[in-house]
Amino acid sequence: MDRKLNSTRSLFFGLINKLVSLLLPFVLRTIMIYSLGVEYLGLNSLFSSILQTLSLAELGFGTAMVYSMYKPIAEGDNAKISALLNLYKKIYRFIGCIILAVGLCLSPFLEHLINGSYPNDINLYLLYFIYLGNTVISYFLYAYKQSLLVAYQRNDILSNISTVINFALYVLQVAVLFLFKNYYLYIIILPISTIINNIIVSRIVDKKYPEYVCNGSVTSEDLKEIKKRVGALIGHRLSGTVVRSADNLVISAWLGLTILAMFNNYFIIITAIIGILSIINTAITPVIGNSIIVEEVGKNYRDFNKVFLLYAWLVGWSTIALVVLFQPFMILWMGKNMLFSFSTVILLGVYLYFYLIRQTVLIYKDAAGMWWSDRYKPYAEAITNLILTLTLVNFIGVNGVLISTIISVVLIAIPWETYALFKNYFKLQPIKYYIKFATYILITLISGIVTYEICSYIPDGKFGYLIVKILICSIVPNILFLLAVCRTQEFKGLISIAIGIVKNKYIGYSKYNKKI
Repeated sequence: MDRKLNSTRSLFFGLINKLVSLLLPFVLRTIMIYSLGVEYLGLNSLFSSILQTLSLAELGFGTAMVYSMYKPIAEGDNAKISALLNLYKKIYRFIGCIILAVGLCLSPFLEHLINGSYPNDINLYLLYFIYLGNTVISYFLYAYKQSLLVAYQRNDILSNISTVINFALYVLQVAVLFLFKNYYLYIIILPISTIINNIIVSRIVDKKYPEYVCNGSVTSEDLKEIKKRVGALIGHRLSGTVVRSADNLVISAWLGLTILAMFNNYFIIITAIIGILSIINTAITPVIGNSIIVEEVGKNYRDFNKVFLLYAWLVGWSTIALVVLFQPFMILWMGKNMLFSFSTVILLGVYLYFYLIRQTVLIYKDAAGMWWSDRYKPYAEAITNLILTLTLVNFIGVNGVLISTIISVVLIAIPWETYALFKNYFKLQPIKYYIKFATYILITLISGIVTYEICSYIPDGKFGYLIVKILICSIVPNILFLLAVCRTQEFKGLISIAIGIVKNKYIGYSKYNKKI
């Protein structure tokens, strides 16, 4: 495969898709607050978190299946890929049944997950069943076919389909809010769009890869390997769900829907930043997976350091902009009565930084299928986070939830998963990595302080002032980062890659497979 071409177009179309899927929901959120009320946003967040938790039933099976396809695709083993698809299809339908059953069993407890009131005109159970149906549909309706596009590094196709479907979805939802102000009509559009999306993906996959059909059986050896990977991924999915979804459930149950809505007003910005940077993950993980198969470890380690610098720069810049711009933006968007304290903003910035900075290690671990090597880490991370959250939320509210997550990530997740990657794949001690890590943190801290001090001379409350601060946040941190890293080998390597992409000379074609 042309790894350069696939990753470049995945980045480009992925960015377009993220802009649509992040900007338009932001508009929807604004309209909903002013047309229906803040508690409806809290319900959105609550039900989304419940169903993210239920999606644990997937157990990371899709990730394991995509990894299992890398080698047979490189070797042109069509029979094995067909057998994997057949297994994937059966497992996904079983998972759909599990999610439906567990979801129905949870329905009697919905009211206990809300502290205080919720909108009088809402039937919690009907609304929940619509959300549940939207989640279950995908497992029965061709979701397994997406794995082929991911394994073939054609995320750009998925991005393009998602862009069109999501744009239509959001336009319809905006129209419903304006014309009818009916929350049920607003929500029922979700499962309809899911059905259309899955059918379109299925048709494209059938047309593009007609040689792959769901038949045959995987060998006992392959099945054993898949079970091992899934067994390791269970914990990774568990910790991810606890960190992302349990926080919302705790805030709803302890602090109420209004505080949950305020929290998610802030968190939607963090989600947008994570979503934009996740385009890089999606684009390069299959590329790195292919490189791990066909390249030697030394080259991949050098590439790892380049990717780490790229992430450190982007994450540092994003964190600085977040901390500086959060409050001025929220004042214009929601008003001063919907603001958290600046201490919460600082904690949100710290959360974002450490959540994203670890992604370089996670990308290489995922690409190498190394979920077994740190299989106990997610359980330790999830348990620590949950215990601290349930304790600290009673004393310091939302800040306690954020502090709990930061502690579990910094003290457990990052050192554990880093050690696993360096010991089992690079066969190196991670001391140089940690030195680079500390250096990038220091650069971010200094750049952030300088940028914040400059922006502190500009008042809040007007759109023009916000634009000036955005310009400062776009220029000052990047200049300081450039000055700090411009002489490093990693930076020079990134420049060479950029020049190579422009000249269409970087990486070339794999000798195994030229199908794009």
